[in-house]
Amino acid sequence: MLAVDARRGRTATVLSASGAAPARLTLARFHAPETCGSPEIVTELVFAFPPGGAAGRSSPPSHVTVVALLRTAAFAGDAGTSSPAMSRTNALDLVSRVARRAESRATLIRPAALDPDRAADAGEVVPLRAPSAPRYAVGFRTRFVAAGGDTALVTGVAVTDPQLRAFHWVIRPLRSKLTGGMIHAPGPSRYSLRGAMTGEGGGTLLLLDEITDVSPRESRAMAVEAATRQVVTAQPLALRCP
Repeated sequence: MLAVDARRGRTATVLSASGAAPARLTLARFHAPETCGSPEIVTELVFAFPPGGAAGRSSPPSHVTVVALLRTAAFAGDAGTSSPAMSRTNALDLVSRVARRAESRATLIRPAALDPDRAADAGEVVPLRAPSAPRYAVGFRTRFVAAGGDTALVTGVAVTDPQLRAFHWVIRPLRSKLTGGMIHAPGPSRYSLRGAMTGEGGGTLLLLDEITDVSPRESRAMAVEAATRQVVTAQPLALRCP
Protein backbone atom coordinates (compact mmCIF):
# COMPACT_ATOMS: atom_id res chain seq x y z
CA MET A 1 0.00 0.00 0.00
CA LEU A 2 1.33 3.44 -0.97
CA ALA A 3 0.08 6.86 0.16
CA VAL A 4 0.34 9.61 -2.45
CA ASP A 5 1.69 13.08 -1.62
CA ALA A 6 -1.22 15.51 -2.02
CA ARG A 7 1.08 18.09 -3.60
CA ARG A 8 2.15 15.67 -6.34
CA GLY A 9 -0.91 13.46 -6.63
CA ARG A 10 -2.04 12.38 -10.06
CA THR A 11 -5.47 13.47 -11.28
CA ALA A 12 -8.00 11.46 -13.26
CA THR A 13 -11.59 11.67 -14.46
CA VAL A 14 -14.02 9.21 -12.88
CA LEU A 15 -17.04 8.36 -15.04
CA SER A 16 -20.34 7.18 -13.60
CA ALA A 17 -24.06 7.58 -14.21
CA SER A 18 -23.75 10.89 -12.29
CA GLY A 19 -21.38 12.30 -14.93
CA ALA A 20 -17.66 12.92 -15.22
CA ALA A 21 -15.88 14.05 -12.06
CA PRO A 22 -12.22 15.12 -11.65
CA ALA A 23 -10.49 13.32 -8.82
CA ARG A 24 -7.08 13.18 -7.15
CA LEU A 25 -5.22 9.94 -6.48
CA THR A 26 -4.66 9.51 -2.73
CA LEU A 27 -3.80 5.84 -2.25
CA ALA A 28 -2.64 2.82 -4.22
CA ARG A 29 -3.13 -0.75 -2.98
CA PHE A 30 -1.53 -3.82 -4.53
CA HIS A 31 -3.29 -7.17 -4.15
CA ALA A 32 -1.62 -10.56 -4.61
CA PRO A 33 -2.81 -12.91 -7.37
CA GLU A 34 -6.19 -14.59 -6.67
CA THR A 35 -6.93 -12.17 -3.80
CA CYS A 36 -9.48 -10.25 -5.88
CA GLY A 37 -10.58 -13.13 -8.09
CA SER A 38 -7.91 -12.47 -10.71
CA PRO A 39 -4.93 -14.74 -11.42
CA GLU A 40 -2.74 -11.64 -11.73
CA ILE A 41 -1.65 -8.86 -9.37
CA VAL A 42 -4.40 -6.22 -9.04
CA THR A 43 -3.68 -2.53 -8.50
CA GLU A 44 -6.47 -0.68 -6.65
CA LEU A 45 -6.50 3.13 -6.91
CA VAL A 46 -8.32 5.29 -4.36
CA PHE A 47 -9.40 8.78 -5.46
CA ALA A 48 -10.70 11.84 -3.59
CA PHE A 49 -13.25 14.22 -5.13
CA PRO A 50 -13.18 18.00 -4.61
CA PRO A 51 -16.34 19.28 -2.93
CA GLY A 52 -18.82 21.67 -4.52
CA GLY A 53 -19.29 22.99 -8.05
CA ALA A 54 -19.79 20.88 -11.15
CA ALA A 55 -17.32 18.29 -9.87
CA GLY A 56 -19.33 17.84 -6.68
CA ARG A 57 -22.57 17.32 -8.60
CA SER A 58 -21.02 14.67 -10.85
CA SER A 59 -19.16 12.74 -8.14
CA PRO A 60 -20.48 9.16 -7.93
CA PRO A 61 -22.29 7.82 -4.87
CA SER A 62 -21.08 4.65 -3.19
CA HIS A 63 -21.54 1.17 -4.68
CA VAL A 64 -22.12 2.12 -8.32
CA THR A 65 -20.31 1.19 -11.53
CA VAL A 66 -17.43 3.58 -12.32
CA VAL A 67 -14.51 3.69 -14.74
CA ALA A 68 -11.62 6.14 -14.85
CA LEU A 69 -9.73 8.06 -17.52
CA LEU A 70 -6.10 8.07 -16.38
CA ARG A 71 -4.18 9.38 -19.40
CA THR A 72 -6.10 12.57 -20.15
CA ALA A 73 -6.49 15.90 -18.36
CA ALA A 74 -9.16 15.71 -15.66
CA PHE A 75 -12.49 17.34 -16.49
CA ALA A 76 -16.03 17.68 -15.13
CA GLY A 77 -19.14 16.86 -17.14
CA ASP A 78 -22.79 16.38 -16.27
CA ALA A 79 -24.87 13.27 -16.85
CA GLY A 80 -25.80 14.62 -20.29
CA THR A 81 -29.54 14.32 -19.94
CA SER A 82 -31.58 17.11 -21.54
CA SER A 83 -34.14 15.04 -23.46
CA PRO A 84 -37.35 14.53 -21.47
CA ALA A 85 -37.57 11.41 -19.35
CA MET A 86 -39.94 8.79 -20.75
CA SER A 87 -42.84 7.27 -18.88
CA ARG A 88 -42.32 3.64 -17.89
CA THR A 89 -44.83 2.51 -20.52
CA ASN A 90 -43.13 4.44 -23.32
CA ALA A 91 -39.67 3.30 -22.22
CA LEU A 92 -40.73 -0.36 -22.26
CA ASP A 93 -42.25 0.13 -25.70
CA LEU A 94 -39.04 1.72 -26.98
CA VAL A 95 -36.91 -1.16 -25.66
CA SER A 96 -39.21 -3.68 -27.39
CA ARG A 97 -39.13 -1.81 -30.71
CA VAL A 98 -35.33 -1.52 -30.67
CA ALA A 99 -35.01 -5.23 -29.80
CA ARG A 100 -37.38 -6.21 -32.62
CA ARG A 101 -35.34 -4.10 -35.01
CA ALA A 102 -32.35 -6.24 -34.06
CA GLU A 103 -34.22 -9.53 -34.62
CA SER A 104 -37.09 -8.85 -37.00
CA ARG A 105 -37.60 -12.46 -38.20
CA ALA A 106 -38.16 -14.04 -34.77
CA THR A 107 -40.74 -13.63 -32.00
CA LEU A 108 -40.02 -11.91 -28.70
CA ILE A 109 -40.55 -14.49 -25.95
CA ARG A 110 -41.39 -12.08 -23.14
CA PRO A 111 -41.77 -8.30 -22.81
CA ALA A 112 -38.69 -6.62 -21.37
CA ALA A 113 -38.47 -5.16 -17.87
CA LEU A 114 -36.49 -2.02 -17.04
CA ASP A 115 -33.68 -3.50 -14.98
CA PRO A 116 -29.92 -3.17 -15.72
CA ASP A 117 -29.14 -6.03 -13.32
CA ARG A 118 -31.40 -8.55 -15.01
CA ALA A 119 -29.62 -11.03 -17.31
CA ALA A 120 -32.43 -11.51 -19.86
CA ASP A 121 -35.80 -10.05 -20.89
CA ALA A 122 -34.67 -6.62 -19.77
CA GLY A 123 -33.44 -3.28 -21.04
CA GLU A 124 -32.71 0.33 -20.18
CA VAL A 125 -33.57 3.77 -21.59
CA VAL A 126 -31.38 6.80 -20.75
CA PRO A 127 -32.23 10.32 -21.99
CA LEU A 128 -29.37 12.05 -23.81
CA ARG A 129 -28.36 15.65 -24.40
CA ALA A 130 -29.68 16.66 -27.82
CA PRO A 131 -29.60 20.02 -29.66
CA SER A 132 -33.10 19.61 -31.11
CA ALA A 133 -35.18 16.42 -31.19
CA PRO A 134 -35.04 14.16 -28.10
CA ARG A 135 -32.56 11.29 -28.21
CA TYR A 136 -32.24 8.22 -26.02
CA ALA A 137 -29.72 5.48 -25.40
CA VAL A 138 -31.35 2.05 -25.32
CA GLY A 139 -29.79 -1.18 -24.08
CA PHE A 140 -31.49 -4.58 -24.22
CA ARG A 141 -31.04 -8.30 -23.49
CA THR A 142 -34.07 -10.11 -24.88
CA ARG A 143 -34.91 -13.70 -25.82
CA PHE A 144 -36.40 -14.62 -29.18
CA VAL A 145 -37.79 -17.84 -30.64
CA ALA A 146 -37.46 -18.58 -34.36
CA ALA A 147 -40.01 -20.39 -36.52
CA GLY A 148 -38.08 -23.65 -36.12
CA GLY A 149 -38.18 -23.42 -32.32
CA ASP A 150 -34.59 -22.32 -31.75
CA THR A 151 -34.21 -19.72 -29.03
CA ALA A 152 -31.54 -17.04 -28.74
CA LEU A 153 -30.54 -14.20 -26.44
CA VAL A 154 -30.06 -11.00 -28.43
CA THR A 155 -28.28 -7.98 -26.94
CA GLY A 156 -27.24 -4.57 -28.18
CA VAL A 157 -27.11 -0.82 -27.49
CA ALA A 158 -28.47 1.92 -29.72
CA VAL A 159 -28.98 5.69 -29.77
CA THR A 160 -32.26 6.80 -31.31
CA ASP A 161 -35.17 9.20 -31.33
CA PRO A 162 -38.56 7.85 -30.13
CA GLN A 163 -39.65 7.10 -33.71
CA LEU A 164 -36.44 5.16 -34.60
CA ARG A 165 -35.75 7.53 -37.49
CA ALA A 166 -32.35 8.84 -36.40
CA PHE A 167 -31.11 5.39 -35.39
CA HIS A 168 -27.50 4.38 -34.65
CA TRP A 169 -26.12 1.12 -33.28
CA VAL A 170 -23.42 1.68 -30.65
CA ILE A 171 -23.15 -2.06 -29.91
CA ARG A 172 -24.46 -3.93 -32.93
CA PRO A 173 -26.85 -6.82 -32.17
CA LEU A 174 -25.16 -9.96 -30.86
CA ARG A 175 -26.88 -13.36 -30.68
CA SER A 176 -26.22 -16.29 -28.35
CA LYS A 177 -27.93 -19.64 -28.94
CA LEU A 178 -29.76 -20.95 -25.87
CA THR A 179 -30.06 -24.61 -24.89
CA GLY A 180 -32.53 -25.23 -22.09
CA GLY A 181 -32.57 -21.49 -21.54
CA MET A 182 -28.82 -21.40 -20.87
CA ILE A 183 -25.69 -20.32 -22.77
CA HIS A 184 -23.41 -23.37 -22.87
CA ALA A 185 -20.65 -22.41 -25.29
CA PRO A 186 -18.40 -19.35 -25.45
CA GLY A 187 -20.17 -16.67 -27.40
CA PRO A 188 -20.93 -12.95 -27.47
CA SER A 189 -21.16 -10.88 -24.32
CA ARG A 190 -24.37 -9.23 -23.16
CA TYR A 191 -24.60 -5.52 -22.37
CA SER A 192 -26.31 -3.44 -19.68
CA LEU A 193 -26.60 0.33 -20.03
CA ARG A 194 -25.66 2.08 -16.77
CA GLY A 195 -25.75 5.74 -17.77
CA ALA A 196 -24.59 8.48 -20.11
CA MET A 197 -22.47 11.59 -19.74
CA THR A 198 -20.90 14.40 -21.73
CA GLY A 199 -17.31 13.70 -22.72
CA GLU A 200 -14.40 16.13 -22.76
CA GLY A 201 -15.04 17.18 -26.36
CA GLY A 202 -18.81 17.50 -25.91
CA GLY A 203 -19.64 14.06 -27.33
CA THR A 204 -21.78 11.48 -25.57
CA LEU A 205 -20.17 8.68 -23.56
CA LEU A 206 -22.23 5.62 -22.61
CA LEU A 207 -21.37 3.68 -19.46
CA LEU A 208 -21.86 -0.04 -20.14
CA ASP A 209 -21.41 -3.35 -18.39
CA GLU A 210 -20.06 -6.03 -20.74
CA ILE A 211 -20.98 -9.39 -19.18
CA THR A 212 -19.24 -12.56 -20.33
CA ASP A 213 -21.37 -15.34 -18.83
CA VAL A 214 -19.15 -18.29 -19.75
CA SER A 215 -15.99 -16.55 -18.45
CA PRO A 216 -16.98 -14.01 -15.75
CA ARG A 217 -13.38 -12.87 -15.24
CA GLU A 218 -13.48 -11.32 -18.70
CA SER A 219 -16.50 -9.12 -17.86
CA ARG A 220 -15.76 -5.41 -17.75
CA ALA A 221 -17.23 -1.96 -17.19
CA MET A 222 -16.50 0.46 -19.99
CA ALA A 223 -17.19 3.90 -21.40
CA VAL A 224 -17.99 3.99 -25.13
CA GLU A 225 -18.11 7.07 -27.37
CA ALA A 226 -21.61 6.82 -28.83
CA ALA A 227 -20.91 8.39 -32.23
CA THR A 228 -17.73 6.44 -33.05
CA ARG A 229 -18.33 3.25 -31.00
CA GLN A 230 -14.81 3.67 -29.60
CA VAL A 231 -14.13 2.18 -26.17
CA VAL A 232 -12.62 5.13 -24.28
CA THR A 233 -11.74 3.25 -21.11
CA ALA A 234 -12.53 -0.10 -19.48
CA GLN A 235 -11.75 -2.04 -16.35
CA PRO A 236 -12.58 -5.53 -14.97
CA LEU A 237 -16.08 -5.80 -13.57
CA ALA A 238 -15.90 -8.98 -11.53
CA LEU A 239 -13.01 -8.02 -9.18
CA ARG A 240 -13.84 -8.14 -5.48
CA CYS A 241 -10.91 -7.00 -3.35
CA PRO A 242 -10.85 -7.33 0.46
